Amino acid sequence: MSLQEKVLVYKDDVIKSIQGAIQIKSVMEEAKEGMPFGEGPAKALNYFVELGKDMGFEVINYDNYVATIEFGEGEEVLGILGHVDVVPEGEGWDYPPYSGALVDGRIYGRGTLDDKGPSTICLYAMKAIKDSGVKLNKRVRMILGANEESGSKCMEHYFGTLKMPQPTLAFTPDSNFPVTFAEKGIVRVRLKNNYSTLANVSLSGGNAFNSVPERCELTIPVDYLEGVAESLVAYNESREYKIECEEKDGNYHINSYGKSAHASKPYLGYNSVSALFEFLREVKVKNEEFRSLVEFFNTCIKMDIDGKSLGVNFEDEESGKLTLNIGKTTLKDGILEICIDIRCPVKVENKKVIEIIKERASKFMEVELAGDTAPLYVAKDSFLVSTLMNVYKDVTGDVESQPIAIGGGTYARSVTNGVAFGALLSSQVDNMHQKNEYLEVDKIDTLLKIYVEAIYQLAK
Repeated sequence: MSLQEKVLVYKDDVIKSIQGAIQIKSVMEEAKEGMPFGEGPAKALNYFVELGKDMGFEVINYDNYVATIEFGEGEEVLGILGHVDVVPEGEGWDYPPYSGALVDGRIYGRGTLDDKGPSTICLYAMKAIKDSGVKLNKRVRMILGANEESGSKCMEHYFGTLKMPQPTLAFTPDSNFPVTFAEKGIVRVRLKNNYSTLANVSLSGGNAFNSVPERCELTIPVDYLEGVAESLVAYNESREYKIECEEKDGNYHINSYGKSAHASKPYLGYNSVSALFEFLREVKVKNEEFRSLVEFFNTCIKMDIDGKSLGVNFEDEESGKLTLNIGKTTLKDGILEICIDIRCPVKVENKKVIEIIKERASKFMEVELAGDTAPLYVAKDSFLVSTLMNVYKDVTGDVESQPIAIGGGTYARSVTNGVAFGALLSSQVDNMHQKNEYLEVDKIDTLLKIYVEAIYQLAK
């Protein structure tokens, strides 16, 4: 029996294990003793620790930042990097987001695609090889982190603070097939201001830098705005995603609706925060401070997803256009915070983008740099990329696809010789970071075959 045949024996166990992982809500929370990213991520990490132990692997938990699951011998190491944390679930799910519900051939839940499902599949691919007794010349080490979605502090701790050795080569199943050879630079900016006359105004939209906000809520005194009803009718006539308004207790309660998506692909979503301020452009704003906020959005942001209004709409041949996402916006007790996520083309320096944003946005508010991550680039003809491409083509029969560049940031940036490899097939719907995230059961066979062959070819 070949490895690709043998790994399919574990399919039922894969399904159950994915469901078990999904049932742990592992969104980053306030740190607790021994739990640097909160209770949920620590529980999820230990779920995989116990799974690895039950499979007979060598397992180490590094302070609930990272866990390693390993087998084999040799000086060189093949690393498989996955993460157990997830983004917040959001609203509007058809099935509970932490149920792992199996409905109509789909496993539903936050993390089925990003990244608990793929990490589980890779773990069983490792088990198939270990149980087969096939001789490898490299050790295979799964490195699981608990903070990928909120800054990858887990890998900083593992490789930086603890100074653990880099794997010889590595992949992470946290992107799309066939192989991601380039990842855009990531810049995160936090805009702040303190408005003395807006203590009675509240604004809330989005929940993270790296998600397009699906809903935005504004509560504002009626006498701060004029012409709301007329503008609302005209606005909604031409838009798919609507804005609702209710007048109650001397306030307008305005809800703007959109569509969630990953910040690296804002074109797949519709930003409810940007849409709210596009609507407010048509309203007479009588409060001077709130008017300046509306002016900022309609001067520097608009509905752009390419940064054009901020003057940063760069692009290159290798990785395409810059993308910009307003991920989270809050105004409470007069304190404003706007979180902006930008994915920069690999041939454009992050520094240049940051300088332009500071110059443009500082006219309106304080600009704080919240993240500056360099791009990743691995040559298409390298051993790592070419081997993974060959595995993908052999298993799927897709000989036309070429290595891709993405706006997403993966753990591949944490290692000196790594790329993202799957786990999203072209035939799958990309609903990572969206409601109703799901993994189709009938895709698990192909994924198991791809990953068991990839591990073998890279470590043999």
